[in-house]
Amino acid sequence: MDEKNKESMLKALDVMLDEERPYPERLEAYEYLLEDCDEIVDVMLEKLYAADGETGKMLMEILAGYKGNKAIFMGLVSYLYKGEDVALFARLIGGYGDEQGIEVLKSFLNEYEPNYNEYMEIRNAIEELGGDCDFKQDFSDDPLYRYLKGLDEEETDSRRSPFEGLWKDEDEECDDDDCHCDDDCDDDCDCDDDCHCHDDCDCDDDCHCHGDEHPRHQE
Repeated sequence: MDEKNKESMLKALDVMLDEERPYPERLEAYEYLLEDCDEIVDVMLEKLYAADGETGKMLMEILAGYKGNKAIFMGLVSYLYKGEDVALFARLIGGYGDEQGIEVLKSFLNEYEPNYNEYMEIRNAIEELGGDCDFKQDFSDDPLYRYLKGLDEEETDSRRSPFEGLWKDEDEECDDDDCHCDDDCDDDCDCDDDCHCHDDCDCDDDCHCHGDEHPRHQE
């Protein structure tokens, strides 16, 4: 876009609000309006009243970057209570910096049953604004909470210690018929060609796992 001025700002706003335009164009306009567009904040607020859905959310996200305006703060609160994206608007209220947001967010917690993700964003926003969150709720049935806490993970071989079974107890007998772990022949094998103490190796010809004494290396 051209050098930023009121005309270019209004043009970008029209593009961003036009739902018939390709999304990449609207996204470019959205990013253009995020900074240094204080001159048209009042115009954006007027457009906000007629906007809804994703377009309204995009415009509200833009306005959240222009701090110190009570109308914008109330807009954020209104979108929070719509409940369409609680986590997002809790985060935006926390970032807006108005301390009144502490009581707003606390009241919302008491009136609305948040899921774990929403609760975390609200708690973080309260703390960002300088408040304390003592809200208590049982999240033991929340899928995200259970995933993060590892409550649904089953004990599998992949979770066993990599050292488990590395050292066999001297008194423990191996019950694998194909195992040669108790054979008298050791790695310095100098048996004759009929020796099969290392035959369970299925490596390729470059294998050195049993030393040069392996029959494959005696050619």
